[in-house]
Order: sequence, then structure tokens, then C-alpha cells
Amino acid sequence: MSRKKRLIVILILLLAGLVVLDLHSGYTSISWQQMGDLLTGKASRALSYTFFELRLPRILISLLVGIGLSVSGVLLQSVTQNDMADPGLLGINAGSGLMLALFFVFFKQSTDQFSFWLVVLSFIGALLVFVMEYRLAIVYRKMHPKRLLLMGVAISLGISSLTTMLMLKMPDQDYAFVQSWLTGNIWGASWENVILLTICFILLITYVFYRSFTLNVFDLGTLTATALGVDMKKDSKRLLLIAIVLSSLCCAVGGGLSFVGLICPHLSRKLVGSNHRVLVPVSVLIGGVLLVAADIVSRTLLLPNEIPIGIVATVIGAPYFLYLLVKEK
Repeated sequence: MSRKKRLIVILILLLAGLVVLDLHSGYTSISWQQMGDLLTGKASRALSYTFFELRLPRILISLLVGIGLSVSGVLLQSVTQNDMADPGLLGINAGSGLMLALFFVFFKQSTDQFSFWLVVLSFIGALLVFVMEYRLAIVYRKMHPKRLLLMGVAISLGISSLTTMLMLKMPDQDYAFVQSWLTGNIWGASWENVILLTICFILLITYVFYRSFTLNVFDLGTLTATALGVDMKKDSKRLLLIAIVLSSLCCAVGGGLSFVGLICPHLSRKLVGSNHRVLVPVSVLIGGVLLVAADIVSRTLLLPNEIPIGIVATVIGAPYFLYLLVKEK
């Protein structure tokens, strides 16, 4: 068995182990015997509800969010040829947050009533921000990748300021929800969202894997891509749209998680190189491992309190981001 295949097997086993550990951990600890009762249908109604309606959907959402953000990061970094591209750093998460705040201020609906619209608005906000950045990048054709990054950070800060001003008009309950969402919190832990994300991710990630050759050509530069018959302008728009859809879906149910789309593609490239036929599956696994591990930490470190999963991801990601900046210099 080759080294890359062994790595994939190890990551699958690690992910499976973390999922089982996450099912076992939390405020209400579920013993191995109780897990056996759940599988055989002998568990109490309260335990079954806790496991099947609360814990299992949350873990699956965490897994899916990690996968989606990781693949989105791969696409953003490959298409923009910017190793530090990330949905959070480029302001995509901030755009989703602004649309969420606008909806709360003007429509005052509860989260149960507008979960579908949250997904739609998250996508619209993310798309508007990225279109703004894309147009600016076209105006400044020779924009350095670091300038694009700084532009994304600047736009993100501006949008975050607008979001904060809108939040000041909200009732306490809405303010607490939006603040928790912006920090990064798995709130959309329902089977409806699990099914929605699963279907969308299977379709989108399968297409991304199918376009592995195109992504590999992007790394070779514009001239080589044109010589090989790749329409970079058309393909880049299509792949960037997929990246935005993936990240906005993740934002809708997981909040403003940062650095996941930055860390996972980098770790994957260090482990298996830049061949996207291998890079994409490995990024999927590493994204799942990272978010499930972060979910375990967020729910167990300060029991009975829970740390927002976004804080755990930031604690992991911020030092790595600084390392990348120093390395680039």
C-alpha cells in the first residue's frame, strides 16, 4: 500500500474514532453500554431523544461544516493562486453575517421560522462580498495575493462594523443569537439541515473532484492552462461560485467559523502534495477531523458550560496563520 493510501486509511480511522468519542462525550455522558442499548432499541425515551435529536445531528453538522469549509478553502486557494485565501479572511463570512443581521432587524423572525431563508441570505451575502472583491481584483490586474488578502480583511472589518451597529437595535434574545453565530456556533443541528448539506456536498464535491485536472492546471499558470485548452476565466468563475456555495451553506448552520478553510488545505498539501485528485479527498478528511475534534473540546473543556466551536477553531488557526505570514515573508 502506498504512503498516500495509508494516510487516507489512517485519517478515516481517526475520524471514525473521533465521531464515536464525540457521541460519548458532553454534558450528558453516554456510556458504552447505553450506546449498545441505543443500537438495540432498549434505551429510554429521554436518552434516545438526547442521542438522536440533539447529539448525533450536531456531530454530523460539525463534520459536514468541516468538510465544506475545507473544500471551499482548496478552491479559493487554487483558483486565486493565493495560499492564504480563506472564506473568513476574504470577508465571505462577514457578508453572510450582515445579511443575517439585516433579516433580524427588518423581519424579526425566530430561527425556527426562517432556517431556509438563513441559507439563502447567507449565500447572497457571501456572493455580494466576493463579487465586490473580484471586481476590484479585475480593476487592479496586477494585484498581489497579499493585497487581495488585505482587501478582504478591510472589507470584512467594514461589514462587521455595520453588523455591530445593526445588532444594537436588536432585542436581547436576537442579539445573543447573532453574537453567538458570528463567533462560530453549531446552531443548525437538525436532520433537515443534515440532509440538505449532505445532498449539496455530495453533488458539489463530486464535481470538484471531477475537475481535479483543471485545478491542477491552475497551479501551472495562465499561459500553460491556455495551451492545454483550459478556459481559465470560465472555469474560475464556476469553481469560485462552488466555493461560495459551500462556505455559505456552512456559515448558515455553523456561523462565522474562521481559519478552517485556511488550515486544512495547507496541511493536506504538506501531506500529499498539490495533485487535487488526492488533495481534495484528504482535505475532506482533515476538515472533518478538525471540526469534530473542535466540537469535542468545545463541549467538554469547561463543563457544564460550552465554548463556541469558532473560538476553538480560532485558537488553532490564528497561530498557523501567523506562521504562514512569517513564512511568506
